[in-house]
Amino acid sequence: MIRKYLPYENFIISSRLPLAEVRKRLADNVQPKRTFRLTAFGNSHGKPYEGQIFADSFSISRIINYKNSFLPVVNGQISTFLGKTEIHVKMRLPTSVLIFTLLWLGIVGLVCLGIIIMGIIQFNTIAQNGFSPMILIPFVMFLFGCILTSAAFKAESKRSRQFLERLWEAQEVSDY
Repeated sequence: MIRKYLPYENFIISSRLPLAEVRKRLADNVQPKRTFRLTAFGNSHGKPYEGQIFADSFSISRIINYKNSFLPVVNGQISTFLGKTEIHVKMRLPTSVLIFTLLWLGIVGLVCLGIIIMGIIQFNTIAQNGFSPMILIPFVMFLFGCILTSAAFKAESKRSRQFLERLWEAQEVSDY
């Protein structure tokens, strides 16, 4: 159950299109990745994704005109199976964002754990004197970090999933 909230997705989509057509449609919608982009002026090439396409795999991300650090990197493996073309897709956070998020949640999580331990150790003192609501701030920060990461990633991953299914006239076969 918790897996559906994590900023990571694996799924397989299946298309009746031949392998060559799947590759062509992907190439028609992906431009090479640029290190610098003027997003205020829009996408001059009109292609919705940027990244790299290899023989039977790809690594792409959506081109957006706003800032979302949680935009998924979409990696895929294209193959044929029982006369259909299957695309194994993995969506994940960019590595730098994943490291920062884990560091943030790790530090705040340790602070929360320390507060819980101190609360247990000093339970009698807290019961007599009452506790300050300010002590809940790290818990709110942790929860906010989790919700922000999950919601921002899932909103974008849903768009990419729908785009790929429409692009290849495909349907999801399974999550893995």
